[in-house]
Amino acid sequence: MGNSNKRLYTYLGKSSSGKFIQGKIRATNIQWARHQLKRKGIKLQSLKKCWNLPFWGNQAINTNEITMFTQQLALLLKAGIPIRRCFTILAHSVKKPAFRQVIRDINNDIFLGDSLAKALQNHPRLFNAIFCNMVEAGETSGTLIQILGRLAKYQQQDQSIKKRIRKALTYPLIVLAVALAVAAIMLTQVVPNFAKTYSKLSGDLPYITQFVIDLSGNFIQASPFILGSLLALACIGKLILKQSPQAIFYAHSLLIRLPLIGPLLRKIMLGRFTSTLATTISAGLPMVTALKSSASAINNSCYHTAISQITEDVTSGLSLQRALGKQSIFPITLKQMVTVGEESGSLVAILEKAGQIFEQEVAVALDTIIPLIEPVMMLILGILVGGLLVAMYLPVFQLGQFF
Repeated sequence: MGNSNKRLYTYLGKSSSGKFIQGKIRATNIQWARHQLKRKGIKLQSLKKCWNLPFWGNQAINTNEITMFTQQLALLLKAGIPIRRCFTILAHSVKKPAFRQVIRDINNDIFLGDSLAKALQNHPRLFNAIFCNMVEAGETSGTLIQILGRLAKYQQQDQSIKKRIRKALTYPLIVLAVALAVAAIMLTQVVPNFAKTYSKLSGDLPYITQFVIDLSGNFIQASPFILGSLLALACIGKLILKQSPQAIFYAHSLLIRLPLIGPLLRKIMLGRFTSTLATTISAGLPMVTALKSSASAINNSCYHTAISQITEDVTSGLSLQRALGKQSIFPITLKQMVTVGEESGSLVAILEKAGQIFEQEVAVALDTIIPLIEPVMMLILGILVGGLLVAMYLPVFQLGQFF
C-alpha cells in the first residue's frame, strides 16, 4: 500500500536496550502502527496521530534543502562517518524545525532496523520514488555514496531548468496582472465619472465610447456574478481533471500542441525522461524499475502514458529501442540514439548526452521566447489602457473641432 494511504503517528517508548526513544511512523491505522513498533522491540508509552499543518509540515521544505541534504550526506559518508552519526550532524546543521524533525525521524527508523531507503519512504513528499529507489539500489550494491552524488547532480539540473522557466514566466504574469488591474480600475472608477459628464451632453456619443461606458456599467453590475462564475468554473474544472484521466490527457495533449509553448514543453519532458532514465540505470536499477521511475518524474499525461506502455513492452521482452520505436510521441533522433546506445553497450552515456541536448534546446528556446514576451506584453498593456483612454477622450476631441 502506498504512503499516500497511510497516516502519520508520533510515539514515545523504550527500546529493547531500555533507552527512551521517540519518533514518527506511518501506518494505515493506529493498531497497525502499534503492531509495527512492537515487532521492532519498542515498549510503547504513548502513540498519537500526528497532525501535519502545511505551514509546519513537509511543504515548508524546498528542493534546494533536499539537494543540500543529499550532498552533505554523501560527503559525511565518504568521510567514513557512521550513518546514524551523519544524521545527528545533519539534524543540527539544518535551520528549519520541520526538516530537523524529519531527519531525526529517519535516524530513529534506522536505529529501529529500517534501511535508509525504507526510512526515506516514510516521507514521500520530500523523497520521491526515484530518490528512494536509487538509494535502495545504492545500499544493495554498496555504492550508496556514488548514488547520492548522482542524485544531487540530477536534482541540481532539474532545479536549474525549473528556475529558468519560473524566471521566464514571472515577468509576463506580472504584466498581465497589472493590465487586468488597470483595466478593472478604469472600468469601475474612471469610466463612470466620464459617463456622468457625457450624460449631460446632447447628441450621440461615438460608438467606441458608448461601448466602453456600457461595458463599465455591465462590469460593475455583473462583477460579483463574474467572479462567482470564474471560481465555480475553476472548481468544476479542477474536479473534472482530478476525476477524469481522459480530461487530463486531453488538456496535456492540447498544451504540447500550442505554438511556442508546445515545443518548449516537449523538450522539457524529453530532457527529464532521458536524464532520469540515465541516472536510474547508472544507479544499477533494472530497466523496468528505471522506466517506472522515469514515468513518475513526468507530469504530462501524454508522455506518462507512452512511457508506461514502453515499460509494459520491455517487461514482455522487447528491447528498449523497439518499445520506444512504437511510440510516435518521441522524436526519431532520440530513437536512433537509443538504438546506437543499446547496440554499442553505451546506453547510459547516450541517454546522458540526449538529456544534455534537450536541456540545451530548452535553454535556447527560453532565450528566444523571453525577449519576444516583453514587447508583446507591453503592446497588449498599451493597447488595453490606450484604447480605454482614447475611447473616453474621443468625445472631447470631437467637441474641440467645433471651437
